[in-house]
Order: sequence, then C-alpha cells, then structure tokens
Amino acid sequence: MTQQPLKSPAVTASPNLVWMVGLLAVAAAAGLLGNRFFNKPAPATPETKLEHAVEAFRSGYDQTALSTLTPLAAEGNPKAQYWLADIYENGLGVTPDATKAVALLGKSAAQGFVPAEKHLGELYLQGNETLQDFGAAQTWLRKAAIAGNSAAQRELGHIYALGLGVPSDPSMAYGWYENAALNGDGLAKGMRDDILTRMEPPAVAKGQQDAKDIGGEIKPAKSEIKPPKL
Repeated sequence: MTQQPLKSPAVTASPNLVWMVGLLAVAAAAGLLGNRFFNKPAPATPETKLEHAVEAFRSGYDQTALSTLTPLAAEGNPKAQYWLADIYENGLGVTPDATKAVALLGKSAAQGFVPAEKHLGELYLQGNETLQDFGAAQTWLRKAAIAGNSAAQRELGHIYALGLGVPSDPSMAYGWYENAALNGDGLAKGMRDDILTRMEPPAVAKGQQDAKDIGGEIKPAKSEIKPPKL
C-alpha cells in the first residue's frame, strides 16, 4: 500500500488578525500624513521677519535686511521703521538719507516705540541730522524718559543743566540725573555729582524733591531693541 504524502493544512487568517493588520495600516498612514502636516514650516510672521532682518544686519547682508524691513515699515510696524531709519541714517547699503531716517523715526515714535522716541529726541537736540529743535527734543526725550529709558533721563538733565530751550534749572537737572543714575546710567552719575558741587543747600533740597517727583512718574523700564554692532 502506497502511503500518500501529507499535505500541509491551509492557513486561513482569522478575521481578528485581518482587522488588526488593517487598523495598523490605517494608523501608519495617518501618522505619515500627520508628520507631513505638522512638519510643514510655520508661515512667517512680522516678528520672525524682523528677527531675520536683524540677523542679516549682523551678518553684513544689508540688502537682505533692507528688502525685509521696507514692506514691514510700510505696513506700519514701529520696530521695522526704527531699524529702517538706522539703515538710512548710517547709509548701510543705501545712500545716507537723514530726512527719510527722521521721518521713519517719527512714525515709530508716534506709536510709542521707546528707542525711537529716545533717538528722535537726540537728533533734534544735536541738530546734525535735522534742524535743531529743543522743544521737539524735550518732548520726545521726556516720553522715553518716563517710559524708563535712562539715557533719555540723562539727556533731559543735560537740557535743564544748560538751559537748552528752557530756563536753566540745576535742581531739575539734578532730579533727572539722579533718576538716570539710579537706573544704572554711569554717565548720569558723574553729571549728577558734578552739578551737585555747584548747588547751594536750598537748591540741593529742591533737587532731591524733584528727583522724588520725577521718580514717581517713571514707569518700569522695558527691554528694548538695540542696534546691532556692525
């Protein structure tokens, strides 16, 4: 009697196994789609564009910074206006244009951007980039000083010490110098100590009171954007 070879029994996938494999396939596909979706680069925002422009400055790519900042400034971004003003004031990749720089600073300062307020006040005080205007200088420097900018506080002390557009007032000068010094301005400390040597006791007493009154108006300083070191 011839023995027939044994046949392997047919393997039939159970319904549970088929269902599990299908579920895993769907999950894997969903994971891939999810990764593709979530790994897409986020759309650029005005803040990220501004950061890229600053990096371009620091790397010496003035034209890249210019092309990035120009549309942002046109849209009314005060920080972009401030940086673009720096480009035109210093001729970074463009022909220097003080008029355009002052106009951009004015737009930025009008929106309350403290560095623009301070620098615009300095330009009006110095009269190198625009017509000297002590009234405008005092207006913008005071805004920046009250916002907590110590350099603007020192400049106001200078205005009162020398009587630039205002009556000379050593006590008021002392008051502004004192607050600038308390906010960490080393130059103001020296100016305060110097003017103190030329003040009579009544003026010193008034200066100390002026310092307290001014200090009560000043808001805590906020972090500010500083121009890159080129």
